[in-house]
Amino acid sequence: MKLEHIGISISDRNEIVNFYQNILGMTEIRKFSINKQLSKNIFNEKTFKKIEIFLMKKDDLIIEIFINQNNNSKNFNHICFSTTEREKLISKVKENNYEYIREEREYYDLIFIKDNDGNLFEIKETK
Repeated sequence: MKLEHIGISISDRNEIVNFYQNILGMTEIRKFSINKQLSKNIFNEKTFKKIEIFLMKKDDLIIEIFINQNNNSKNFNHICFSTTEREKLISKVKENNYEYIREEREYYDLIFIKDNDGNLFEIKETK
């Protein structure tokens, strides 16, 4: 498996420029959002709005930064791996009774697995 990205939450979108760009020297790769249903299904977030996300890069490190202005709610922290054998990994997860989430989407499925402490790992398929 290969590390794809690390997902973290911040509460102030101004930190994208102030800290991640100006201090860490990261570059914005792209900006996107996830809808409230996807946010609820994967992260158990009970917000009533879209969640804004910034993909930032420095050298080989990619951080997916979720703007989460509701400090009392669940965060979006996760680590993303890519593998050429995603379905084989999911079979192992099932056999060992670990929790997983599959969100079917038009272009590709999102798959997240959890360890017994609730740490979240996104698993992407690479070719």
